[in-house]
Amino acid sequence: MLKVTLYTLCILSATESLKVVFENFKQLTGHDIVECDIRVRKFNRTMTVLNGSFILQTWINDSIEVVSCAQRSRLGNQQFNHYPMKLPSCGCCSFFDNLQTTYGKQTKSITNLPAIGECPISPRTVDLIDFAFPQEVVSQVMPRGLWKALVTARQNGKVVVTYYFLVKGYDDF
Repeated sequence: MLKVTLYTLCILSATESLKVVFENFKQLTGHDIVECDIRVRKFNRTMTVLNGSFILQTWINDSIEVVSCAQRSRLGNQQFNHYPMKLPSCGCCSFFDNLQTTYGKQTKSITNLPAIGECPISPRTVDLIDFAFPQEVVSQVMPRGLWKALVTARQNGKVVVTYYFLVKGYDDF
């Protein structure tokens, strides 16, 4: 009985101890629509944060579709494999509405986000100051490793904005 209890505690502590931190953020295309002036910086010994701004240069509406793709590097050596995680695509206004509705607690520290239902979105600067990866949104079954989230915005089938961010999931014992 003691062995079973210890084994269960070890498994539970392993699943509860997954920590996710930002590694990198890079904009590849679309500087004329949105300028992503975001940096990842070390906040303390164990945590990194995002600092910077998303500068919307033009009016944005739901005609721009946001699509995301997850990739994983098991060894953390930048050799990524597509991960079969289904993330729905939607228009920009719907994306911001869903983000604030679903993750309202996590987005409170982001300043100047468009209001829920605001569409089209006016040109503005959205600031992230010391924004740490929200640990409460991490699934307990998320595999460890280096993750790359590629976010692409398309208008009429043409890619207009592309950026990616890297996060690292590791055991925090």
